Amino acid sequence: MMDRVSQIFPNGVPLWGHESLQGGVQCAGLLGIFLMIAAVLVPGRAAAQETGRIEGQVTSAADSQPLPGVNVVIQGTNRGTATGADGTFAIEGVEPGEYTLAASFVGYRDQSRDIEVAGGETTEVNFALQSSVGDLDEMIVVGYTEKSRRELTSSMETVGEAELEDVTANDATSLLQGKSAGLYVTTGSGDPGAEPSIRVRGTGSISAGADPLYVVDGTISGGVLPDPSNIESVTVLKDAAATALYGSRAANGVVVINTKQGTRGGETTVDIQVSSGVSEKTTGNFDVMNASQLNDLHDQMESTYADDDFTQNTDWQDLAFRTATTNNVEASVSGGTESTSFYIAGSYYREEGTLIEDNLNRFGGRLNISHNITEDLIVDTRINGRYTFEDDNPAGTLYEAYTNLPWDSPYASDGSLRTGREDSWIGRDQSNFLYPLQYNYSQGEEYDFNGTVTLEYSVLPSVTLETTNQATLQRDDGLQYRDARTQAGSVNDGEVYDYFSNSSTLLTSNQFTFDRSFGNHNTEAILGFEYEYNHYDGFNAEGGGIFPGLSILDVSSEPVSIGGSATKSIFVSGFSQANYDYNKTYFASVSFRRDGSSRFGSNNRYGNFYSVAGSWMVSNEAFLSGQDWLEEFKLRASYGTTGNAQIGNFVSREVYSFQSPYDGATGSRPVRLGNPNLTWEVAKKTNVGIDFNAFDRVDLSIDVYQRVNEDLLQDVPQSGVTGFTSRIENVGSVRNRGLEVALSTTNLERAVRWTTDFNIGFNDNEVLELAGGEPVLAGNQRIIEGKDLRTWYLRKWAGVDPETGRPLWEKEVTDSEGNVTGVELTSNYNEATLQAVGSATPDFTGGLRNTVEYKGFTLSAFVNFVYGNEVYHSARELFDSDGAYLTYNYMELDEDWSRWQEPGDDATHPKPTPGGNNNSNSPSSRYLEDGSYLRLKNVRLSYNVPSAWANSLNLQSARIYVSGDNLLTFTDFSGMDPEVGLSGTAGTKYPISRKVMVGVGLNF
Repeated sequence: MMDRVSQIFPNGVPLWGHESLQGGVQCAGLLGIFLMIAAVLVPGRAAAQETGRIEGQVTSAADSQPLPGVNVVIQGTNRGTATGADGTFAIEGVEPGEYTLAASFVGYRDQSRDIEVAGGETTEVNFALQSSVGDLDEMIVVGYTEKSRRELTSSMETVGEAELEDVTANDATSLLQGKSAGLYVTTGSGDPGAEPSIRVRGTGSISAGADPLYVVDGTISGGVLPDPSNIESVTVLKDAAATALYGSRAANGVVVINTKQGTRGGETTVDIQVSSGVSEKTTGNFDVMNASQLNDLHDQMESTYADDDFTQNTDWQDLAFRTATTNNVEASVSGGTESTSFYIAGSYYREEGTLIEDNLNRFGGRLNISHNITEDLIVDTRINGRYTFEDDNPAGTLYEAYTNLPWDSPYASDGSLRTGREDSWIGRDQSNFLYPLQYNYSQGEEYDFNGTVTLEYSVLPSVTLETTNQATLQRDDGLQYRDARTQAGSVNDGEVYDYFSNSSTLLTSNQFTFDRSFGNHNTEAILGFEYEYNHYDGFNAEGGGIFPGLSILDVSSEPVSIGGSATKSIFVSGFSQANYDYNKTYFASVSFRRDGSSRFGSNNRYGNFYSVAGSWMVSNEAFLSGQDWLEEFKLRASYGTTGNAQIGNFVSREVYSFQSPYDGATGSRPVRLGNPNLTWEVAKKTNVGIDFNAFDRVDLSIDVYQRVNEDLLQDVPQSGVTGFTSRIENVGSVRNRGLEVALSTTNLERAVRWTTDFNIGFNDNEVLELAGGEPVLAGNQRIIEGKDLRTWYLRKWAGVDPETGRPLWEKEVTDSEGNVTGVELTSNYNEATLQAVGSATPDFTGGLRNTVEYKGFTLSAFVNFVYGNEVYHSARELFDSDGAYLTYNYMELDEDWSRWQEPGDDATHPKPTPGGNNNSNSPSSRYLEDGSYLRLKNVRLSYNVPSAWANSLNLQSARIYVSGDNLLTFTDFSGMDPEVGLSGTAGTKYPISRKVMVGVGLNF
């Protein structure tokens, strides 16, 4: 073993660095460990003997043009190569015998040939690969089974591994942004640990959650998703035909994640990916003033700071942000025997936030093993573990980076840090974020484990019994330390806040599958039962009187607060499905599921969900025979219901609180009204679609859908005489309907191959019914019947009075019956009328990818876009306040903006006045802006090293690449970034980062 290692590392194997968490794991160390494994598992070249040679050429079946960079491998061995620029290949030194030679290439269907190699002779093998655009035999996970695309009756979209590997991210959902029609992925923060929000075909719930259900390798996820490097594909299930079999929690769509597997009958292979890069903040169109610009503004306002001409010019953003680094190491070992396949993977991801003192470290591991115990019995084991350590900036740095004045210096004349509480400090918050960063910190740790064991037994040739049993464990620990020397810790003379939480999920899913064909009649049926148990508990405590430098709650600390909680829930389900097709032309599917949940009232725990669907492969009909250019033309339709249970575990029950002692004795008080009739929120889904594939180059899917969520789980206001403000009830409905288009084309297939993937999803959201028809307040938004769920409800801005420089708003004039008869303008904010002025929901979203391949080089560019949503730029209430906050910094005006200075000015901004101008910076549609954007999300250039070079290094293949994320954003939004999350509100956002990565991939 060490002899093999010494050939690769003549100077020894590098090991882990001793400061892995503070300074990052040494990437070379992990690379060295996996290379050592590879050295043992991958045999060296055999001794010289009378061997044969395999040569040939790989071309495109469509136009006979040569294909460069195609992988050609002798199955069951580690021998292989890649085609050159002319599509030719050669494998030398092959021992005589019978082999299977396989050719594979991204965008084409795999092809294999059985060959016999004779000693001292050359065997010629040529391949003509078919494009895989719209591959009808591609297997896709649907419900609790899998089907070929040809057999589908439902609306779904699959994102493959090649489409997922462009953007650098530490979570799976971020990779999906812009890659599936109707799938809206957004995040309100550039923090490395921020989790994105995801919606499938809009939001249909008000008080209940609207997240999709996640299914990993066919089993409902307990909350632990695979690392991006372990994912082979992601399939988004959208309509009832695809989601109804998951009935209980599929109202908001289903995201199915399939992880990578080993290959039965193949020798062990090792794959290593190492990448590293830098990132910097992006602040879009938003900039705050420097000292000179701020001086001019105060001179114009004639404020108390006018004519002071401060010379200090601190760039607080430069102090708060940095050029950050990202390092990613992924390694896997896979292979198998005739009866076993295995996949073992490990990863390390470290990302520095562009905000100082903000870091994320994540270690991940996965083990997938499948083994045939007998010919009829298969055991499948999947284990996924992850550890995350995160440092969060604890000092309000993000906020102060923009609000602090450039006139204040962070350092005293002797070079020491100022606290901000000095008499000469001008800024309103009297805080220098650099000072507490010396002492305070905030840390979080997360431990995730998921283990699944599946047994599949063929009871009869056409009947299979499958049982899947899963355990998911999660633990979160956190520690916040606030030193007595800082403003945050001074109240209690030093503070420590310590917390932890545990959650666990136990799931068993058992099903019988019947699969039988009778001539042209093909049938399949599923009957199953599922049980899920969820438990959560947590504890937190805060202590004061902590001596500087200590961060442990012990007897010397004084208790400040203490808290804890525990909760659990149970789901019980029975499900069934029947599928039928005639001659692979006419398809039908029906499903039924009954779910029970402990979250609902004792009178209504169970709900029934079903679906019916059908499709017609028109291209199989006799009247289209002979049309070789038409590979697929299919019509689909489905209808069904699914349920939503994303509410708290005990919201249907009468609950008492024991948190408020009375007169020194323990006491309780009622805090919630019970509702024994509370039951499932139901989504009724209708979908009609077309799948079209022509010339083996064009793959088009079009879907029209409607989803109506009824019996909404809504917090309904209660009469004051009850003593409660609200209780959750099944009231109201919301409708989403829209159009989705997904198009993939092969534009050029010669020496240069050019493909395009495009998707767009239009969605219209409308609230159909609310409790008593009464609107629901939601901050600056209001939920109103007949309007979008995220309707902005604000005073309507009418501009600036050109004569006085005062702000103007609309005031609706009504008659005696309350009907609006006209509109007047007013400078009195309190007289202005609150009204619906826009929506935070986009009209459409989507993405576009172009990929060009030439002689081993692959260049891809991906853009995503959002259009039609309106963002409330709340940060302007501070930074564009017309003088309301004299000791906060101000934003620079856009080139099309102007401030009023004298009568007759046609200005966009009122006259700046110390203390503000008639509440001009109060919430109104003045700060409501178009949130549409087009973003160059990723550009990636990779190069497959010529096979001769790779083989000389004892590698099967090698690849190098450079990738850039978030390179350009085109938008009219005046803030840092129009992507602000589902809320639609843009404050002092943690900016997203522009990232450039360089990486190498090695395959043994």
